[in-house]
This record gives sequence, C-alpha cells and structure tokens, in this order.
Amino acid sequence: MDIRANGKGYEEFVRRAQEEYGVEYVRGRVAHIHPSLGPEGGQLIVRGADTLLGQQVEIAADLVVLAVGAESAKGAPELAEKLRISYDHYGFFLEGHPKLRPVETNTAGVYLAGACQGPKDIPASVAQASAAAGKVLALLSKDTLESDPQIAQVAGNRCIGCGKCERTCPFGAIRMRELRDGSKRAEVVETVCQGCGICSVTCPVRAIQLAHFTDSQLLAEVNALCRTWDETTES
Repeated sequence: MDIRANGKGYEEFVRRAQEEYGVEYVRGRVAHIHPSLGPEGGQLIVRGADTLLGQQVEIAADLVVLAVGAESAKGAPELAEKLRISYDHYGFFLEGHPKLRPVETNTAGVYLAGACQGPKDIPASVAQASAAAGKVLALLSKDTLESDPQIAQVAGNRCIGCGKCERTCPFGAIRMRELRDGSKRAEVVETVCQGCGICSVTCPVRAIQLAHFTDSQLLAEVNALCRTWDETTES
C-alpha cells in the first residue's frame, strides 16, 4: 500500500535492491490471487491496482508471500492486569512515556523490551533490550533504593473502611486492615505506591491524600499566588 523503509540505512537498502538486483516495487493494492490455468501452469496470478499509475496490473508469480499485521500474544491483557501495567486496545503493553521512559512501565521494576510493546524489527528490539537490562542493573547495583516521598497517606480517624480506594488503586498499593473492634481501615503500602492520586479523588470522606500535595498545601499555594498577583498589579 505504500513504499517507505523506516530505520537507519533501510532506505539505502531498498535502493540497492532496486539498482543492483533488479527488485521492482509497485505501490498498490492486491485484489485477487488465483492459480494460473494457462500454459504457465503452476504459477499464481496476482491481480491488483497500481495506485501511482492508476491502472490495473496482473503478475504471474512463482511464489507469493502474504504479510499480515502483527498481533499481541494471547493472554497479554491478563498478564498486564496481573503485573498492573497499562496496555492499549490492541493488547500491546504501554510504556511510561514514549520519549522519557521508553522501556519503563507505570509500575516500578517492570520494564519492556521487544514486540510485547508493539511490532518491532531486530535492531529496535536489541536496542530496547539493552536499555531494559541497563535499568535493571542500575537497580541491582545499589545497596538501598530511593522512593518518591509523594505517596498516599491515610487519616485513620476519618477513614470509614468503604474499600473504594483499594478497588481503584491500579498498583495494588492499598489494602484493608481489620482492627480489634471489627472495623476496617485503609492502609498504604509505601514501597508500592506510585503517588498517582487516584485514591485521593475516589475517597468519599477525603481520608486519603498525597503527602506534600494535600488540599491545605494546594490552597496555601493558590493564596500565595493570589497575594503576589495583587501586589504586582497594585505596584
């Protein structure tokens, strides 16, 4: 349907195949393939349209290779849910950021490499695998690991134990702890929490908030900005 070779040196490879080996590329769409009934029996007749010339083409071929679209592995969405990582509607795993975190997922310690993220050629898969291995070595080379201090915190005196935060947390960082009186309270696993804030907006009684990012801190920041704006406009 189109002629474009992506990747470093790939376009030169296409031109070399055309110039040195006589490979012919036809930009078009294949409409029908059927066995030959003429004297050239044993061949396959490929019919289609040359979209550049705007005319029908018919080619007698000894071998026809059909290239189909790549699909994600069966069970990939179920695996993503177990690992608590994101995936798209095609079933391929999603990276944390396409430019800043190309091999990392939204779950700390889980990295991507190869066609599980999408269709890739060999050089791209090798480069991504090297990057993922480097990330893992960076973790294993440290005696202690640092975590983001901006994590969820539960106010035990306000928590009603509804469990909504536990059900909505995409990382499984919240669990319900049963007290001596039989009631339940939410508890945050600090090493698992990623500070996404979903639990904070889900809690109906505002009993869980992000550390260093609470409502009072946000309001204080807004008030400071408003005072600064008033002083600037008056001067």
